Amino acid sequence: MAHVESAHLVELALSNATPTDADAEALRHIDHCTRCRDELDMLTRLVTAARTSEAADLPTTPPEHVWRRIIREVSRERGTPPPPQCPWHDDGPG
Repeated sequence: MAHVESAHLVELALSNATPTDADAEALRHIDHCTRCRDELDMLTRLVTAARTSEAADLPTTPPEHVWRRIIREVSRERGTPPPPQCPWHDDGPG
């Protein structure tokens, strides 16, 4: 059997569907294929981390001074002034 398609490995990691004959065949292949087994293990860890995350794990909005600095640096790199609609538009040192 050829390697298990990445999309199929994702489905196996999610384990949302009722197992099929194709799943059984894929799992038999995974038993003997380090590459597919490692990819399934990684995807399973990712799914577990996503499913067990809590609000405290989510990113927060950066403070305004961070946005000002980002806009200033990007504008400097492009050689253009910050957009006028930007609420943090300033020309001061950063």
